[in-house]
Amino acid sequence: MEFNSANGTAEKNERTAIAVKTEPAKNGQASTKVKAGEGKNNNPATAEAKPEKQEEKPIVTPEPVVLTLDAKLKMVDDLHRKSVQRLNLLSRLNQLESFEVTLLQESDELEDNPYQGCKLIIRDDKHREFMTTTPGLIRLVSQFIYTSCQAKLKEIEESINFPAL
Repeated sequence: MEFNSANGTAEKNERTAIAVKTEPAKNGQASTKVKAGEGKNNNPATAEAKPEKQEEKPIVTPEPVVLTLDAKLKMVDDLHRKSVQRLNLLSRLNQLESFEVTLLQESDELEDNPYQGCKLIIRDDKHREFMTTTPGLIRLVSQFIYTSCQAKLKEIEESINFPAL
């Protein structure tokens, strides 16, 4: 990049032609003037390409869905059913937590498993039974029930939504 200087005029000699003229100082102030129209790039190779006109797409707004009374009542029933399931799961979780807290309070300090002395019974509607007193197995079943209930509770709470009307 070069600058030519002659009688207070400096010009930039590289594809852009910006002329700057410095006038002699008047009353201690110097001024710089840029001539209008001389700062444009005249080289078509480096000129920016103008974007082509883009077609405007019409904005489509969805029409509001009008629900019938039966559809509204069905939604209310579904929300009520989910609410009842949520309350049952909360009750089951609280019952399991209080059972474990009681076991921990009453357990012997020497026992490493508070389920020592517990009995797990699974009985079907035909009165067939599965029974175990293995504390490790009872602890695993208890933890599985607790984590399963928490996962189901989260799923139900996420599915309870009011529809946008």
